[in-house]
Amino acid sequence: MHVLIVTSYFGLGGSETYAVTVGEQLERLGHTVTLFAGDASSEGGDLAASRALTLHTGDPATLAEQDGFDAVIAQDAVSAYALASRDERPQVFVVHGMAPFEHPPLGVRPLPTVVALNDRIAARAAGMASGAEVVRMRQPIDLWRFKARTPARRRPRRVLAFSNYLQPDRLALLESACSELGLELMRMGVTSTASVVPQQRIADADIVVGYGRSILEGMSMGRAAYVWDQGGGDGWVTPATYPALEANGFAGSSSDQVIDAERLREDFANYRQDFGLLGCDLVRRHHSATLHAEELVGLLKRAPAPTADPVNATFGLLARAHTRAEHDRESAHAQLRAKAEEAEAHLLRLNEIGAAGEAERQGRLAAEQRLGEVEGKLGEVLNSSSWRLTAPLRRLGRVLRVLRGR
Repeated sequence: MHVLIVTSYFGLGGSETYAVTVGEQLERLGHTVTLFAGDASSEGGDLAASRALTLHTGDPATLAEQDGFDAVIAQDAVSAYALASRDERPQVFVVHGMAPFEHPPLGVRPLPTVVALNDRIAARAAGMASGAEVVRMRQPIDLWRFKARTPARRRPRRVLAFSNYLQPDRLALLESACSELGLELMRMGVTSTASVVPQQRIADADIVVGYGRSILEGMSMGRAAYVWDQGGGDGWVTPATYPALEANGFAGSSSDQVIDAERLREDFANYRQDFGLLGCDLVRRHHSATLHAEELVGLLKRAPAPTADPVNATFGLLARAHTRAEHDRESAHAQLRAKAEEAEAHLLRLNEIGAAGEAERQGRLAAEQRLGEVEGKLGEVLNSSSWRLTAPLRRLGRVLRVLRGR
């Protein structure tokens, strides 16, 4: 079977890692896999190349002209609509998040089978008016690539913030907690240091802080995993907390708890060496990419093929316009946040300069006051009776010094 895996953009994130993970596993099962994206970053191209997978980019509208594949794994509505505009091929739609472009193509008939990787997303998909079949699967992890290299340390030394979305304010909390405990903080993600092979950075850490796939990859490598990111936090992943945290997609919102700087310090201080070992066992038991790929093959063989309809091309254009508008909105929000942080930094600097200037002015006023006091005392001396009476003696002293000099 030739499987086409499509997405709107191929960068370096969770959906892209999912695509290359299942793509590689499908090829190990003897199937042929091709990746297609509307656009790709250089890191995304490197990610596909690192798994020896073929990645094509171009206008999603051209997907209707693609031939030679038997089934589709879609990860965005634009591509799903484009594929259903001309040919009838079985589709499985994998939902990764809540963004509009990640929603299944509600206009095609019959609807593709929807795969949800956690209960939170499954509930979202089931709540849609489409009535599509929703299949709950678990996030797949390549157990061979992400395996423990060294045993976990008895006492932690390094914390890895493995995230694409950690903002400066939350990063400051994490830095503060690590600093007070003497822990070295490392970072990895598109806002710091991105890598298509994160295994070495994970292996160097004792605690992996993040959400979603990053948590599972850290657990798979035998590292203590702590769910905490831009969306909130749920703390340590243990056999007791795993069911609720996995159902939530390790998104940090499985409970009402709020993790602040004090809670971070307390939790990191309570690190246990066996957290990593137990987490590794959980991943191997529940998140095998091999088993995930085998289940996907079964879904693809029985998945419905949307009826070819030219109107789907129009739906695709609308979905693409919506996606572009959403992307522009998020970009504008990020730029406004960056400008606000920059303005705050400038204001802080101006306040520092103003405080330094005020301190200098106060110092100058104090010096002038002291000088005035000295001049006043000198005037008192010069106008005193003793100074006038001893004037002849001072003149005689000056004459004697001149004579002595000769």
